[in-house]
Amino acid sequence: MRNWWDAIEDSPILLGALPLPRDIPLLKANGVTGVINMCIEYRGPNAAYQTAGIEQLWLPTVDFTPPTLVDIQRAMDFIDKHHAHEGKVYVHCKAGRGRSATVALCWLMYRRGLTPEQAAVYLAEQRPHINRNLADRAVVRIFHRNLSDT
Repeated sequence: MRNWWDAIEDSPILLGALPLPRDIPLLKANGVTGVINMCIEYRGPNAAYQTAGIEQLWLPTVDFTPPTLVDIQRAMDFIDKHHAHEGKVYVHCKAGRGRSATVALCWLMYRRGLTPEQAAVYLAEQRPHINRNLADRAVVRIFHRNLSDT
């Protein structure tokens, strides 16, 4: 049986499927202070987030398409902000396999210095049902190239 979410080792990221209001107390108990919602089709349980003191960054992205470079950078900044205060960030899309996994993969390149292929393998070891072609996405390659240029 697949996990609804998985904590990514050595990172402030929990990667998963869309959370329901009943999931919020458990996310909070796991140290989540921020949520990145990649679903264009779901705005998230905002009232439950507010009650729990969780901040949401909504980056609406069409299913089966990758996020934009601008949204990826916004996600990196959001994760860094929460991580700097010892918080974790729940990154999700509908199933936690494509849009959100792209963000997690980019964070591994951004903060751990991994190549797209290394990041994809690392991520798949912890959430085996992610899309297997994430490292081949043009936006991932461009993001990695931009990191290499800095």
